[in-house]
Amino acid sequence: MKILILGAGQVGSTLAKYLVIDQENDITIIDKNEDNLLALQRHLDIKTVCGHASYPNILEEADIENMDMVIAVTRSDEGNMVACRMAHTLYQVDKKIARIRTAEYLHRKELFADDAIPIDFVITPEVLVTNYIKRVVEEPGAEQVFEFENGLVQLVETKAYAGTPIVGHPIKELHQHLPKTHMRIVSLYRNGEAIPAYGDTVIKDGDRVYFVTKKEGVSKVLKEFRRLDRAYKNIIIAGGGLIGLNLALFLEKNHRVRIIEMNKKRVIEIAEQLKNTLVLHGNASDEELLLEEGIENSDLFLSLTDSDETNVIVSILAKRLGAHKTVALVKRNVYEDLAKQSADVDMVISPDQITTSGILAHIRKGDTMMVHSLRQGKAEAIEIIVHGDKHHSDVVGRAIEEINLPDGVVVGSVVRDSEVIMSSRKLVIEEGDHVLIVLSDISKIHEVEELFEGYFD
Repeated sequence: MKILILGAGQVGSTLAKYLVIDQENDITIIDKNEDNLLALQRHLDIKTVCGHASYPNILEEADIENMDMVIAVTRSDEGNMVACRMAHTLYQVDKKIARIRTAEYLHRKELFADDAIPIDFVITPEVLVTNYIKRVVEEPGAEQVFEFENGLVQLVETKAYAGTPIVGHPIKELHQHLPKTHMRIVSLYRNGEAIPAYGDTVIKDGDRVYFVTKKEGVSKVLKEFRRLDRAYKNIIIAGGGLIGLNLALFLEKNHRVRIIEMNKKRVIEIAEQLKNTLVLHGNASDEELLLEEGIENSDLFLSLTDSDETNVIVSILAKRLGAHKTVALVKRNVYEDLAKQSADVDMVISPDQITTSGILAHIRKGDTMMVHSLRQGKAEAIEIIVHGDKHHSDVVGRAIEEINLPDGVVVGSVVRDSEVIMSSRKLVIEEGDHVLIVLSDISKIHEVEELFEGYFD
């Protein structure tokens, strides 16, 4: 697929790195900052064009006439919209994706119709990140939580700890421990390497486990792998931006929430929108302020400012002052690595990876409902709707054991008529099924697509 990315900032660069893994993709990226492009060229086999991404002559230099897709993720909402309008009107590009962050635009959905500003998919990182954090808050003990089929099914990552019920025991014993909970382990990573998750595979201390279950079963399964994490009640948020505000609006109904924000004008703005949240004017790195607010009694400390440096440092400080769990929002890889190496930062959230997952669902072939990128783009979870076709029977009417799935590809679950069915070798795929597939090796994506080719456009 020929893909043109407009903007080589954090999201554009991350997206290029993920997409270039697939050798069938031909990636071109435009940015007005030559340094951004040189940094990408040093590591990736992509084409680059320096210039304004909404100028027709620059778009033509990037060969927009022959592109299958344009993804506009520059810093300017207006620039992204203009570029998509031109891609449609002047160059007849089939699919247009744009990042739009301004609420005033987002509230007017009619803006993005074909006869106005034709954008096939509008992506708003702040909304995606807020929803992601909500799921993590709802499931203490989960490292990551990914939703499929509108939340009916959840894919959860957790870490296994010694002394818990399943560690030191084979996977098949999980069903004895949880006879009423339908779940399946779909991926297992040990020392950074994927290992097969068979019934006889023994779970070891430190294993990273990905399992699929219904939302209501997540907490029961988590108890098998790790000590019981207490529910989050007292929550402190550093940063009153869009993510911090929207998260507080969601949490304040059932949690004791405090926001620390440096900008006095912003403090007044968000305080007017929040009913049960205490909004504090100050610096989250102020040790005295944190102690005054009872940091040692906080169940969760979320550092969500616009600064990676601040988020990492403040999370470390909060942990050392007694916060039970710390979460840092980090965009740049250098700070992400630093945060992950620190025992004081319990969870690192990458907005670029979350945003990229949102875009991938619109790049994968066929009727793809949802895609989540895993393991920094090396793995992927994908939800596909199976459409019946009498001429293509590679999947429909066949048991999973009869389907020639590539190595490292696992069917986690099937949703059929709103019923969640955990995968088994004897499960027969039917027309209309929503199938959740997990690939531990993203290079197998085209083999999966070929299996389902009867249902792909």
